[in-house]
Amino acid sequence: MLIVKPGSNALTELEPIDEPLPAIGADEIEPRFRAVVGRGGERRGIRLERIYWDGLGRMSSAGKMSTADLVHHTASQMPESGNLASLLRVLSFKWALRRLDTVEDASSLANVNAIIQASPSPTILLTQEKKIQLFNDPFLTMLRQRLPLGDTAQLTKSLRFSIDTQIDEAIATLYRNRGKTLNTGFTIAVGSQSMKGQINLALAPTHEKSMLIGYISRY
Repeated sequence: MLIVKPGSNALTELEPIDEPLPAIGADEIEPRFRAVVGRGGERRGIRLERIYWDGLGRMSSAGKMSTADLVHHTASQMPESGNLASLLRVLSFKWALRRLDTVEDASSLANVNAIIQASPSPTILLTQEKKIQLFNDPFLTMLRQRLPLGDTAQLTKSLRFSIDTQIDEAIATLYRNRGKTLNTGFTIAVGSQSMKGQINLALAPTHEKSMLIGYISRY
């Protein structure tokens, strides 16, 4: 059953995701010593856990500089009483959080909704629980044309939507084939009336949970 929130094209609210904490291996908490040599030949010995070395490596690549240059730049800003290893840990984590904020903002449900609303064809956002999370005006127009049952509330109250491919299978297939789409059939039924067609599925660019954007190509 689909429930339309008045004044919006959102059908349901997302539930919080209960993600398990990542496992940590013994080797990941053991600091690793590296000798870092700057451009001027200045040598610094630093001990950091592997995850921070990985973070500094990503920062260096993003900034198009060597890790040694990054360390030298950080050391030049360190107060006399500061600890370089601690400063590098904070810098690495702060950079990672800033990148995470950027990614989460770009992949927010609000931005996914904008993608759906910008589509000229009937488009929906389908959850792994087989519910339509979002839809656009062309989708609603299609329903009114093909399943004329009165007002919007009456139309969507008993609407049932299904696709010919199992949703879990569709999501797994698209994860294995990144950048690809999956075409399958769909059925929409309201009361005794129904309609069939074809829908192109793609992984939704959202971090909330695994969902599918469906572009209806034929009905």
